[in-house]
Order: sequence, then structure tokens, then C-alpha cells
Amino acid sequence: MIRFLKHSEIEPEKWNQAVRNSLSSNVLAEYELLNLLTGGDTWHALVENDYETVMPLPTRKKGVLKYVYTPFFLPQMGIFSEHEITPQKTAVFLHEISRHYVLADVLMNEKTESGHWEYEFVSHSLSLHLAYKELYSQFHENTKRNVKAAQKLQSRVTIQEEKVSDIIVLFRENKGAESSVQFQNEDYARLQHIADYLLEHNLLEIYGVRTNDGKLAAGALFVKDGNRRWFWFSGRDNQLSESKPMFLLLDTYIRDHAESDQLLDFNGSSNPNVARLYQGFGGKRYTIPFVRQFGNRLWKMVLAPFVDGI
Repeated sequence: MIRFLKHSEIEPEKWNQAVRNSLSSNVLAEYELLNLLTGGDTWHALVENDYETVMPLPTRKKGVLKYVYTPFFLPQMGIFSEHEITPQKTAVFLHEISRHYVLADVLMNEKTESGHWEYEFVSHSLSLHLAYKELYSQFHENTKRNVKAAQKLQSRVTIQEEKVSDIIVLFRENKGAESSVQFQNEDYARLQHIADYLLEHNLLEIYGVRTNDGKLAAGALFVKDGNRRWFWFSGRDNQLSESKPMFLLLDTYIRDHAESDQLLDFNGSSNPNVARLYQGFGGKRYTIPFVRQFGNRLWKMVLAPFVDGI
């Protein structure tokens, strides 16, 4: 039986156990981090039986209308279970959502079986079990050239030295200044709070690249999630892009973690240039379904023309 539970009804320990034991385990979908990710909003959940299968439902309101959304900085969401999630199971959960919300925009997870989705978000991952020399041999030639060019500049790679706030500023003043980026002040503040929590619990690795004169050229935050490492957030100084700092940063990270059981997840991008960057390091492509679910046909007729503005 699938139950709809309000946030106050969710048992945190049982929730976390369900997420950790699932085939698509994701530390960012655990109870405490979902609280931080949703910030001023809230989240409810669908729970099957005694937390056998769970699905978080981050919730917002537009007037009196409640809808489900995928928070910024949460790379995958969807249904979590230690059992295979079949298309039939997905359909049942999505139908249950429609009983409680007029609209749901949900980024699922990579364990969701292929189906007829509105959109599939492309991501890349790289197994780090090989020796660095073997991993490097799988880099694309253009990536190798960029790594060598960056190494010649003798930039310094830092580990756990940079402040999260400085990397956020680096992003905000460069990539974040583009019209396509929709982060608001509260989103950057939320990112800082989440990073503080991850640091406090030894779940965040911070890499940076500084020029010879000490200027921060690039920085990245990697979330430690079991044997997965999420390339979670990064920033780069556009004025120093010719020094290829992100190539040096990622190459160093791969070198440092080679011959381990870890999986580097590049966390995807809808930008084809960024996707090529990840492929260039030997990243293997995979897809994550995106689902848009209306409460019923009437709500679809009413909301479809305006849904992107909600």
C-alpha cells in the first residue's frame, strides 16, 4: 500500500535507511539534506508499506495550487527502493502524485527503467578503479592537450583549502551572470548552508586551482556519497579560461582517486559543451528521465500554457 505522508509524519531514521539501501542511493535525498535543499518550501512523500519504497515530493505553492518540483543542487530524485523499479511501479507512483498535486515536475534517477518520457537528462560517470595511467589513456586527445597546457602554466591545485563562499562567488560573477542561469540570492544562500552541513559531516571535498600570483582560477565541490563522488558545483574565472584550470582540476582529482572503488559522477549538463568536457575525460553517458505529471486532463489544459512560469 502506498501512503501519502506529510513532512511531519515521516520517520527520519526509516526514511534514511530506505534511501541508503536503495539501488539508487543518494546522500542528498536523505532526510536532513532534503530539509536543507527545499529551504523555505517543504517536502512530503509517498511511502510504500513500511518504507519499502519511498519517493520525496518537494512542494511549492502558487496561490492555492500545490505542485512538486526538483530543487536546485539535487542531481537525482524519483523513486528509491532496494528492489527494481519497473515501469508499472513508476506509473503507480506517478498516478498517486496526481491525486495530491495539480502538477509535478520530477527529475527521476538512473535506475528508473526506460519509458516514454517528456525529456531525458544526459549525465556522465567515470569508474576510477583503474590506475591513473590507464584512465589517462582513455582521455580524448583534445583533453590531453588541454591538461598538458594547464600543467605547463604551473598553476597550483589546492585541496580542502578554498572557502565554499569563494567558489560560489566565482560562479556567481562569471557563469552565474548569464541570463540562462536562474539562481536567486536565496539559492546561493541555500547552497552555502548545504555545503556547511556536508563539510561538518565530512561529506565534501573541495578542490581549487590558483595561478602563480595566487588568484583563484577555478574551484569545485565534490560530494562524497558512498563510493560515488558527485561533481556537485563548480566555478571558473572567465578571464583565466585560457589557462584551462578546470582541466587541471579534474585531471588532478582523477589522479588522486585512481585505483579506488569510487565512481566519479559528473552530474550531467544540458550544455553540449560541458557534456563534451565530461566525455573528454572518459565519462560514460547515461540518462535520467524527467517527468511532467498533471493532476488530470483539466489541469493539463489549464496549466500547460503557463507551466514554465510557475
